[in-house]
Amino acid sequence: MSNLEKHLMSPDQSIILAEEYMRTNYVEINSRRPASKPDSKTYSIDLEVLKEYLKLIDEEMEKRGITNKGVRVTLGKYPENLKDPKLNPEYLGYQMIFFSPTDLDENQNKSINKEGSPKSDEIPDLNYMNVTPPF
Repeated sequence: MSNLEKHLMSPDQSIILAEEYMRTNYVEINSRRPASKPDSKTYSIDLEVLKEYLKLIDEEMEKRGITNKGVRVTLGKYPENLKDPKLNPEYLGYQMIFFSPTDLDENQNKSINKEGSPKSDEIPDLNYMNVTPPF
């Protein structure tokens, strides 16, 4: 079995996980939000942008001698008053995710480009994807 095959799951398994999230965490998150503005639950990005980002961080980690390369997905939330020309203003106040390069041999809680990490040279994180809701 290839390494990829160890990480794949069926659509039925995906449904189970999504339904569990909706039944538990999503209900809790939305209990503190206006009913007319439920929080986001899906995020999408153009495949070409993602491939370019993966190539960029692969090359940058290679330059730094990182051999056990990974990508970390972090939950965040856009502040209501964030002034960012790259950001769709409809996304303000919504939960979001961003990707960061990570050295899987180092502490899993650290990105390789964050303060205090052994590899603190800047490698950019990836943001600005589609957030749903809003619809």
